[in-house]
Amino acid sequence: MRGVATAILIFIAIVGMSVTLVVLRPRLQKQQEEQLEKLCASRLGRLAAALQLYLERTDNLLPPPNHWCDALEEFIPPSQRRFVFHCPKLEGRGGYGYAMNAYAWDEEHQTPRWHPEMYPQSKVVLIYETRQSRRNAVGKGDDIPVPGRHDGKILLLFADGSTMAVTPDELREMQERGEILFKPLPPPR
Repeated sequence: MRGVATAILIFIAIVGMSVTLVVLRPRLQKQQEEQLEKLCASRLGRLAAALQLYLERTDNLLPPPNHWCDALEEFIPPSQRRFVFHCPKLEGRGGYGYAMNAYAWDEEHQTPRWHPEMYPQSKVVLIYETRQSRRNAVGKGDDIPVPGRHDGKILLLFADGSTMAVTPDELREMQERGEILFKPLPPPR
């Protein structure tokens, strides 16, 4: 009788733990996803700080688009260099996952300098998540991952240093309304 009672208790405990895992797993996965999104935003924030230091040192000259990671690297603490240029969702899978907005170094107008008049800072994207996986990736915003890596969203770093998480559809709608810009305005005369 005692052995049967023990077996029943063990069975009930196993069933209880299984139910708990089934119930908690989605919550834990959502929590982990939120943490990865925050980490990605934090890394973009570190890149914004490095870019600001670079601009100060170079008299507002933007880093060359095809070497932007290399140019910003000296402004990243050595202990962070191996991961700060990588989207955390790509860790362990290889690839970087961030691209610099090719329009930021406005080749069309031959204006590599930072002109706040050209860049409504809270609207212009400088660095964004991309499908490209190479270091120093450059794009024009047409290479975002669909769906986004973070619960369907992608992260954008704006010229004012802020970040935003949006779905690809939200990004397209905000671009149509002029709330998010990849291409800067013509340079001041």
